[in-house]
Amino acid sequence: MSNRIEAAHKLAGKVFGTVHGSLLPQVICDHGEGVYLFDQDGKRYIDFSGGPHVVSIGHGDKRVREAMMAQMEKVSFFFRGFWLNESLLALADRIIKVSPPNLELCQFCNSGSEANETAIKVAYQYHVERGNPEKYMVISRWQSYHGMTLGALSASGHTARRLKFIQLLHQWPKIGAPLCYRCPYQMSYPGCNIRCAWALEEIINQVGSRYVSAFMAESIGGAASACMVPVPEYYPIIREICDRHDVLFIDDEIICGFGRTGKWFGIEHWEVNPDILTSAKGMTGGYAPMAVTIIDGKIGEVFTQKGASFIHGFTMEGNPVSATACLTVLDIIEKEGLIERSARLGEYFFRRGREKLSHHPSVGDIRGKGLLMGIELVKNRETKEPFDPALRVANRMQQIAMQKGCMGYPTTGVDNGVRGDHFLVSPPFIITESEIDTAFDMLDDALTDLEKEFL
Repeated sequence: MSNRIEAAHKLAGKVFGTVHGSLLPQVICDHGEGVYLFDQDGKRYIDFSGGPHVVSIGHGDKRVREAMMAQMEKVSFFFRGFWLNESLLALADRIIKVSPPNLELCQFCNSGSEANETAIKVAYQYHVERGNPEKYMVISRWQSYHGMTLGALSASGHTARRLKFIQLLHQWPKIGAPLCYRCPYQMSYPGCNIRCAWALEEIINQVGSRYVSAFMAESIGGAASACMVPVPEYYPIIREICDRHDVLFIDDEIICGFGRTGKWFGIEHWEVNPDILTSAKGMTGGYAPMAVTIIDGKIGEVFTQKGASFIHGFTMEGNPVSATACLTVLDIIEKEGLIERSARLGEYFFRRGREKLSHHPSVGDIRGKGLLMGIELVKNRETKEPFDPALRVANRMQQIAMQKGCMGYPTTGVDNGVRGDHFLVSPPFIITESEIDTAFDMLDDALTDLEKEFL
C-alpha cells in the first residue's frame, strides 16, 4: 500500500468516520472514465451505483468540462439576487419544456435536501398568501427519505437518519409506504383496495384538512425503501385526495428525475401531474452541484396577484457554471437518446439482474424501474426475516462488492425503519449490456461470499 493511501486511511479515521459512520472510505478515488472509477493504484471499478444515482452520462465527459471551462472564462459566480445569466435562463426554459405541463416556474438551489426544503416553504407560503396560514403540516410516508436539512428530514420517514435529531424535527404525520413486499397493512394487492393510498385521506381527516399544506412522496422509492414502485392505481388516488382537500402534491424526483427510470421524471409512469416537483442528482450528472424546485403556474399566479416575493434563497443558487454543466448534460441526454436508452436497457438490466441474483437465498426481492434497482437482502427468503441490524449486512455487501470491482449503494431500515438491509444499483445511462453482465457477475460472487459469512 502506498504512503499516500496509508495517509488517507489515517485521515479517514479522524474525519470521514464522523461523516460517513460505518461507511468508512478506505480507497482514494483517483479518476473516472465512462462507467468506471479508478483508485490510486489503477484498479478499475464499475460504478454500478452511479454515485449513487447521480452519474447519468458517465465520468470524464470532455464536452461538459469544456463547456464549464468556457463559462468560467466569462464568469464563475455572481449573486442571483442581483443578476440573471443566459445559461440559467436557457436552463429554466429547457427544464420546463420536459416537465409535466402544469409546471412553469423554476427555483434553483444546490442539493436535493435544499430542493425539498424549498418545496416545503413554497407550499406553506402559497397557503399563507391565500389566507390560510394554518395549513402548515406536510404529510409524508414512512420508509421515505427527502434530505438532511431539518424540514426535509422532518418529512423523511427513515428512522436511522431521524433518531439523533428527533427533538429538532417537526412531528408531522406519516402514512405507510406503498411497498407490497412488506405491506404495512399486512394486505395483498389487488385485494387490498390500495389501502396505502386511501390512508392519506384518513390521516387528512384525522388531523383536519385545514391544517395540511402538502403531501410529499418520492415517485419511486429510494434509500429507505429499496426502489419501491407503487401499484398503477396509487398516484391517481393520491392526486384525487390532494385535490379534494386543497393539499399540494410535492413529487420528490431527486433520484428519479432526468431519465433514471426511463422517463424524464418517475411520476410520468402514472400520468399524474404534481403541484411541485423537486430534482437534483442526475440533472448535472455529478459534474457540479445543482438542484431545482419546479412549481405549478397556479402557485406562481397567487404570488404575482399578491405582489409577494418568495422569502427564500441560497447564496450559490443558480451558479452559472453549474447551470452550464446542467445544460450540457441535458443536451447530451437528448441528442444521444439516453432516456429512451435507459428505458430500453432497463428491461435487459432487470432480466439479467434477476437471472444472475435471484437464486441466492439472501435475495428476498428485486424491484425498481429503468436503471434503478433495489435488492433486498434477507436472512430467510421464505419468511422475509431480515438480518440482525447489528451485523450491518448491507454495508458488508458493499465492501465485498467493492473488493471485486463493483460499486453499489447499501442502505438499511426497509422493515419498519429499524431492520432490513438492501443494496441499490443505478449505473450510468451509457453502460453496455456486456458491462451490466460483468457487474452482475461480480455481485453474484459477492453474494456468495456474503452468504458464507452470514447464512
